[in-house]
Amino acid sequence: MLPTFILQKDISIDLSRITSKLNINPNNYKPKDTLFTGLKFAIEWAINHDEDVIYCICGKNALTTFDIKTLEKVIYDAVPEGINLIYIDAQYKQSIIINKDCKIIEGIEEASSFILAQPAYRFVLAVLEGREEFPDMDWLAFLRIIAPHSFAIGEECHSFAKDRIKFHIVSPFRNVAAYIQDYLPSVNKQIYSDFHIYLIDDCSTDGSSVLIDKAPNITKIINAKRKYALQNILDVLLKQHIGDEDIICLLDADDRLPHKYVLSILHSLYQNRLILLTYGSMQHLNGHRRFGNSYTEEEFENLRKSPWKSSHMRTFRYSLFKELIRQDPNLYNLRDAEGQILRMPYDMALLFPLMELAGYEHTKFINTIMYEYRLHENNDQYANRDEQYAGEKEIRSKRSLKKFSFNPST
Repeated sequence: MLPTFILQKDISIDLSRITSKLNINPNNYKPKDTLFTGLKFAIEWAINHDEDVIYCICGKNALTTFDIKTLEKVIYDAVPEGINLIYIDAQYKQSIIINKDCKIIEGIEEASSFILAQPAYRFVLAVLEGREEFPDMDWLAFLRIIAPHSFAIGEECHSFAKDRIKFHIVSPFRNVAAYIQDYLPSVNKQIYSDFHIYLIDDCSTDGSSVLIDKAPNITKIINAKRKYALQNILDVLLKQHIGDEDIICLLDADDRLPHKYVLSILHSLYQNRLILLTYGSMQHLNGHRRFGNSYTEEEFENLRKSPWKSSHMRTFRYSLFKELIRQDPNLYNLRDAEGQILRMPYDMALLFPLMELAGYEHTKFINTIMYEYRLHENNDQYANRDEQYAGEKEIRSKRSLKKFSFNPST
């Protein structure tokens, strides 16, 4: 049963003024300390009064009026998806429209007000308590920790038109019987529904494939011989019918999508024809911390000598892969010294050449969480650490490809 969230207009707390209720002299506190203290009080108050949602004002320019019905709709929609903080009023550099009611905001410069929902209360209190270990943490850095999704409401979301885009979700796997029941619902619940799933069973011994029901949007492939992830992905890209402007999404079948907005966000981003590839931010399954950092323009000049930052989820236009085939028809970049397709790490083998082709200006880092990664003993970094390291050395030693010059209007 989903929790009930009640937003009352009088349930609002000005975090910058609340210290007076605690008999604390604000003159003894820096502005950010006043905000942290006020938020702690607000959450404790909400817990004691059994309030599901609090409206937190933390800036002088906060909106005093907003569409309460729209906000209630967003709360009912987003909070069951694990999005427990929603910005009401903030200044930011970029936004990604999700639907007519909400968006993702990036490069937040100021946050004047936000909604905090009950499922996050204890977590935020724990972060506030742990903040003592990071005394120099500023308010925005704190918000990035407790609001890794950066959802916001906004009037500009109400009018937008988008072209349809087909997504192809490619998921090679081996022995995921214990996890596939998490994977499938996370994909099938996506609001944006124009997608096809390719599930490739690489000689499982645990009956994984039996758990995958037949569906019009699922292609199930069962290998008679072990191929490993990269070859399985290539088989789909080379043999299935995929349009040039279709988008490839790489999703391991032991992982899952964190919420129902993932494809909606990608659909919005790829309306920009200049974007050829995305990588982004993830969290561990049932975790809170966001993992993911963007490459700098300088690092992009020599990706193979730069730290690996191309985190899940990885997506790209099919036309970019076709350019890889054009420049490297024998797939030298994806082969080992013996001429065989590399077994691991498949992500580096494929993403390095694709990012080199796309270039910095046509590659997009997504700051909001788009992927949930499951840690278990069969992860390659645990089970095949030596082979992973040897493959990485070989991949990094290869010659870089030339950036793809393309005309987005064609």
